[in-house]
Amino acid sequence: MSSEVVRPVRGIGTAATVTIAFAAATRVFTAGLLWTSVDVASSLAADLVALAVQVVAGVLFIAWMRQARLNADAITSKHQHRYTNMWVVVGWIVPFANLFIPYAVMQDIWRGSDRTQPMVGLQKRPQSRLVTAWWITFIGSNALGVGAGRSAVDDMALLYTVSALGLAGAGVLAARMIKQVVEMQELVPVGES
Repeated sequence: MSSEVVRPVRGIGTAATVTIAFAAATRVFTAGLLWTSVDVASSLAADLVALAVQVVAGVLFIAWMRQARLNADAITSKHQHRYTNMWVVVGWIVPFANLFIPYAVMQDIWRGSDRTQPMVGLQKRPQSRLVTAWWITFIGSNALGVGAGRSAVDDMALLYTVSALGLAGAGVLAARMIKQVVEMQELVPVGES
C-alpha cells in the first residue's frame, strides 16, 4: 500500500452515471423514431443528439476511471497493474486495442480497489463478473449500432433498437460498477481513521 491519498470519486461517478443514463435514453428515443417516423431528418437529428450525449458520457466515464485508477494505485500498488496510467485514456482511442485495454484496466481498478485482500497480489484476485458483463454488453451494443448504420433500411430499425437496449443494459451495469468501486474505495480499512 502506498502513502498516496485516495481522492473522492463519488461526484464524478454520479455525473458519469447520470450522463450514461441520459445517453441510453436518447438512443432508445432515437430507436423509437426509426419505428414511427419516415422523416429521415428527424431521425438523423435525434441520432446526432444521442451521439453528442454519448461522447459527453464517455468523457465523464473516462475521467471517473482515471481518478478511480489513481485511487487503486494508492490502495494497492501501481506496479501491479497490467497497464500504466496513460492507458486509462489512450486505451479507448487506439483502434483494436480499444476492444480489450479498457476492460483490462477496469478489471485492475476493481481488483485494486478491494481492500479486503491486502496481502493478495492484484492479478491473483478474482476478476469481477460485473465488469465482464458490462464490457460484453457495451461492446456488443456498439457493434450492433455500427451494423445498424450499414444495414438495409428494413433491418436498420431492428438492429438500432437492439443496440439501444443493449446500451441501456450496459448503462445499468456501468452504474452498478461505478457505485461498487466508489464504495470499495471509500471503505476505511480497520485500524485507520
